[in-house]
Amino acid sequence: MRLRDHSHSHSHSHSHSSSTSNLMTIRDAVAVYARKNKTIKATFLACLIEFSLPKKTQGTDYVVTVRIVDELLAELSVNMFADKEDHLPRLHSYKDLILLNDVMIKHYDGQVCGVFYSHSSSFALFDVQTNTNIPYQSSPRFRLHDLDIPSIQRIRTFTTQYQVSAGINHYRITLKDLGTKMFFDLVCQVLYVQRVWDGGCMLYVWDGKDAPPLHIQRSLEDEEEDPLPLEVEPTTLNMHILRKFPCVGTVLRVMAHVDMSVHFPQMGQWVKIRNMKCDQLESGLWLGHLLPTTKLRFLPDNEPTVIECKRALDERGLGTEGRLPLWSNPLSGLTVVDSTGFSFATLLDLITLTEAETIVRCVVRFVAICPSDVEGLRLENGEYRIILTLEDPTARIHALLDSHHGDVFFENFTSASDASKRMTMNVLLGCEGKDRNPPWIECCIRSNANRIYYICRTKLVA
Repeated sequence: MRLRDHSHSHSHSHSHSSSTSNLMTIRDAVAVYARKNKTIKATFLACLIEFSLPKKTQGTDYVVTVRIVDELLAELSVNMFADKEDHLPRLHSYKDLILLNDVMIKHYDGQVCGVFYSHSSSFALFDVQTNTNIPYQSSPRFRLHDLDIPSIQRIRTFTTQYQVSAGINHYRITLKDLGTKMFFDLVCQVLYVQRVWDGGCMLYVWDGKDAPPLHIQRSLEDEEEDPLPLEVEPTTLNMHILRKFPCVGTVLRVMAHVDMSVHFPQMGQWVKIRNMKCDQLESGLWLGHLLPTTKLRFLPDNEPTVIECKRALDERGLGTEGRLPLWSNPLSGLTVVDSTGFSFATLLDLITLTEAETIVRCVVRFVAICPSDVEGLRLENGEYRIILTLEDPTARIHALLDSHHGDVFFENFTSASDASKRMTMNVLLGCEGKDRNPPWIECCIRSNANRIYYICRTKLVA
């Protein structure tokens, strides 16, 4: 007798039946299929190494495509259909085990693959990190075989020797290469998953590189009515989460049409994302998208590409140069700073500093200013009250230029004509072409106890 696990139940007793398990290797199943030249049924116990995002079929079912590898290192893609999205497998961690019962082996799209139908097949997912034989997820029809237990333990031993690889292909890029391909693969760390509207989510991913700075397709005059956003996420992340992010390298925001949080119970998992795209927003921000054809592959911390990413971070973290944007050489020379004793920091360093009152040196772009007209930079009483939007590869912030620091900032322009001021400000804000492309400049930024930021100790030069 086989005992049934009701859908997602975690309690299993085991049958004492003397029936034998009908497990097959992938190679044997493919060979039998080739010999018979017709669809056959097979049962597999394997590592689940890659999965697609669930999507609705043209009928009423949902489908995901998973890729499995068995202990002979043979791989197979399996298209899994279920009447409910919850009945599809949801991998929790790297190299978890999947037991697939009664999968059809057939030709699809020119290749031999498995097809799982929820009305005739069943599956269970087992945590590879533990020794438990109780699945953390199973399909409604799943029944556990006593004689499958030794096989589960055997393949668990196999997984200690097996390592998933990111592989090499010409689609793979880093965040530094965004914009060079319309569709691409990315090896990155998933730092956080934020649920958003309509059941989707936003992934925060990072690979240690700086995304290229973008042209801003908005005029300065729009700033008062429709200011540039500081971020693309619907709600700002709280400080507790931001402080867990690396402070160098771009954290790319990536939209998914389904909730991916179930796949990332612990943050920091390295993945290879196959087939995604990234949009350049008119606000000058990047926004990634997972596609219906996207597949994800969990990677270990010691995978060579992952080690490469982490080594790049370690190298950048050493000394002053590590905090400078990769794209900022050479600096424009539009500013000079009195920076004695202040260390270089990224904007995310500044945002997440535990001591709120501080002064740091930053290399940034001035992407917006309010008010936008030179004549309005000073109030009638002669005081400055300017709001600047600054960005570097890690963040955007608003920084104030008040009277005390404004006098220093514009010291070289006290007797300059409005036309001369306007020309310099246009260069500073990148207003020399159809779209704005501000140069990189050095400045000092002071943060007060309320985390309001001020430009200080910085002088604009003609």
